[in-house]
Amino acid sequence: MKKKFSIITGLFLLISVQFSVAQNTPDYFVGDWDVVAKATPNGDAKMKMHIERVDGKLTGSIKNEGIDAVKISKVEEAENEITIYFSAAGYDLYMTLKKKDNDNLDGRYLNMFDVEGKRTIEK
Repeated sequence: MKKKFSIITGLFLLISVQFSVAQNTPDYFVGDWDVVAKATPNGDAKMKMHIERVDGKLTGSIKNEGIDAVKISKVEEAENEITIYFSAAGYDLYMTLKKKDNDNLDGRYLNMFDVEGKRTIEK
Protein backbone atom coordinates (compact mmCIF):
# COMPACT_ATOMS: atom_id res chain seq x y z
CA MET A 1 0.00 0.00 0.00
CA LYS A 2 2.84 2.39 0.82
CA LYS A 3 4.42 1.67 -2.57
CA LYS A 4 1.19 2.58 -4.43
CA PHE A 5 0.83 5.75 -2.37
CA SER A 6 4.45 6.73 -3.11
CA ILE A 7 3.99 6.16 -6.84
CA ILE A 8 0.75 8.16 -6.97
CA THR A 9 2.31 10.98 -4.93
CA GLY A 10 5.39 11.00 -7.19
CA LEU A 11 3.25 11.19 -10.33
CA PHE A 12 1.17 14.00 -8.86
CA LEU A 13 4.32 15.99 -7.99
CA LEU A 14 5.79 15.39 -11.46
CA ILE A 15 2.62 16.61 -13.17
CA SER A 16 2.43 19.64 -10.85
CA VAL A 17 6.04 20.63 -11.59
CA GLN A 18 5.54 20.21 -15.36
CA PHE A 19 2.40 22.38 -15.27
CA SER A 20 4.16 25.01 -13.17
CA VAL A 21 7.14 25.19 -15.56
CA ALA A 22 4.82 25.44 -18.58
CA GLN A 23 2.94 28.33 -16.98
CA ASN A 24 6.14 30.26 -16.18
CA THR A 25 7.88 29.86 -19.55
CA PRO A 26 8.25 33.31 -21.16
CA ASP A 27 6.66 33.82 -24.56
CA TYR A 28 9.73 34.77 -26.60
CA PHE A 29 8.11 36.60 -29.54
CA VAL A 30 5.65 38.64 -27.46
CA GLY A 31 6.68 42.28 -27.25
CA ASP A 32 7.89 45.13 -29.42
CA TRP A 33 10.57 44.62 -32.05
CA ASP A 34 12.61 46.79 -34.42
CA VAL A 35 12.87 44.71 -37.59
CA VAL A 36 14.89 45.36 -40.76
CA ALA A 37 14.42 43.50 -44.05
CA LYS A 38 17.78 43.93 -45.75
CA ALA A 39 18.48 44.78 -49.40
CA THR A 40 14.92 44.96 -50.72
CA PRO A 41 14.47 46.68 -54.11
CA ASN A 42 13.69 49.88 -52.17
CA GLY A 43 16.65 49.47 -49.80
CA ASP A 44 16.48 48.28 -46.21
CA ALA A 45 12.87 48.19 -44.98
CA LYS A 46 12.70 49.26 -41.33
CA MET A 47 9.60 48.16 -39.44
CA LYS A 48 8.22 48.32 -35.91
CA MET A 49 6.48 45.10 -34.95
CA HIS A 50 4.21 44.54 -31.95
CA ILE A 51 3.25 40.97 -31.02
CA GLU A 52 0.92 39.90 -28.24
CA ARG A 53 -0.88 36.74 -27.22
CA VAL A 54 -4.67 37.05 -27.15
CA ASP A 55 -6.89 34.06 -26.30
CA GLY A 56 -3.90 31.74 -26.68
CA LYS A 57 -2.94 32.95 -30.17
CA LEU A 58 -0.24 35.35 -31.31
CA THR A 59 -1.42 38.50 -33.05
CA GLY A 60 -0.19 42.03 -33.49
CA SER A 61 0.72 44.72 -35.97
CA ILE A 62 3.57 45.95 -38.17
CA LYS A 63 4.32 49.59 -38.89
CA ASN A 64 6.61 50.71 -41.68
CA GLU A 65 7.98 54.27 -41.81
CA GLY A 66 5.43 56.63 -43.34
CA ILE A 67 2.64 54.03 -43.47
CA ASP A 68 -0.12 53.28 -40.97
CA ALA A 69 0.25 50.10 -38.94
CA VAL A 70 -1.18 46.95 -40.54
CA LYS A 71 -2.67 44.11 -38.58
CA ILE A 72 -1.01 40.70 -38.63
CA SER A 73 -3.64 38.42 -40.17
CA LYS A 74 -2.20 35.05 -39.15
CA VAL A 75 0.72 33.62 -37.15
CA GLU A 76 2.02 30.09 -37.53
CA GLU A 77 4.04 28.94 -34.52
CA ALA A 78 6.80 26.34 -34.36
CA GLU A 79 9.53 25.75 -31.81
CA ASN A 80 11.71 28.90 -31.67
CA GLU A 81 10.14 30.16 -34.93
CA ILE A 82 7.04 31.97 -36.17
CA THR A 83 5.72 32.90 -39.61
CA ILE A 84 3.60 36.03 -39.69
CA TYR A 85 1.21 36.95 -42.50
CA PHE A 86 -0.05 40.45 -43.26
CA SER A 87 -1.28 42.62 -46.14
CA ALA A 88 0.21 45.96 -47.16
CA ALA A 89 -0.12 48.12 -50.27
CA GLY A 90 -2.45 45.53 -51.79
CA TYR A 91 0.01 42.63 -51.41
CA ASP A 92 -0.19 39.55 -49.19
CA LEU A 93 3.16 39.32 -47.42
CA TYR A 94 4.85 37.01 -44.93
CA MET A 95 7.93 36.89 -42.77
CA THR A 96 9.54 33.90 -41.01
CA LEU A 97 11.31 34.84 -37.79
CA LYS A 98 13.62 32.66 -35.68
CA LYS A 99 14.93 33.12 -32.17
CA LYS A 100 18.62 34.08 -32.25
CA ASP A 101 19.22 34.92 -28.58
CA ASN A 102 17.23 36.53 -25.75
CA ASP A 103 16.70 39.89 -27.48
CA ASN A 104 17.49 39.24 -31.16
CA LEU A 105 15.90 37.35 -34.00
CA ASP A 106 16.61 36.73 -37.66
CA GLY A 107 14.73 35.27 -40.57
CA ARG A 108 13.47 35.81 -44.10
CA TYR A 109 10.99 38.23 -45.64
CA LEU A 110 9.06 36.67 -48.55
CA ASN A 111 11.74 33.98 -48.49
CA MET A 112 13.94 36.39 -50.48
CA PHE A 113 15.34 38.98 -48.09
CA ASP A 114 17.28 38.55 -44.85
CA VAL A 115 15.63 39.93 -41.73
CA GLU A 116 17.18 41.03 -38.46
CA GLY A 117 15.27 42.12 -35.41
CA LYS A 118 16.00 43.49 -31.97
CA ARG A 119 13.62 43.57 -29.03
CA THR A 120 12.62 47.10 -28.03
CA ILE A 121 13.22 47.42 -24.33
CA GLU A 122 11.47 50.28 -22.56
CA LYS A 123 13.59 52.25 -20.11
